[in-house]
Amino acid sequence: MTQNDEKTNNPVNPETQKNNIKDSVEDKLLTEAYDMIQQGVFDIQSEMARELSMHKIEGKKEVYAEKEHYIDAVMAAVKKQLLNFKKTDAYIEYLKKCVEKASEKLGGLTRIYVSRTDRDVMRVIFSDIEVKQDLRIMLGGLIAENDGLTMDFSFERKLRAEREKFENKINEI
Repeated sequence: MTQNDEKTNNPVNPETQKNNIKDSVEDKLLTEAYDMIQQGVFDIQSEMARELSMHKIEGKKEVYAEKEHYIDAVMAAVKKQLLNFKKTDAYIEYLKKCVEKASEKLGGLTRIYVSRTDRDVMRVIFSDIEVKQDLRIMLGGLIAENDGLTMDFSFERKLRAEREKFENKINEI
């Protein structure tokens, strides 16, 4: 008999066999426990990352809403000042200067568009130019036209432009 045959024919010690099975089961249980712990750690980390991301998004939404509220408040104050300006003689002088500037730049004027409240006054002042109401002009100012070319001096356009500049400055903060 060879040495290998002797090994296979030797009876295995029951205690050794029991210890080998025990070690094998322990190894398997430890591996499963390790895998479960690793999965648990991964799940906790994923949940924490999701929650952190949600908090960041909520924070950004709150900051954006606060910025919009601030910008709206500033623009409301500017609108109020514009409406007060419209009640002064300086407003009529402003409109006259706008018409003069547009006439120079456009080579004359064929039409002036104004708000409903300014229409009658402008018709008296500029009787040689067609003065029409434009529903887009609510706050004041005017839009001047000559042969299809226009210049927009409306407060709405100016307010939109200023709001955009203001938003850009606020967003830089």
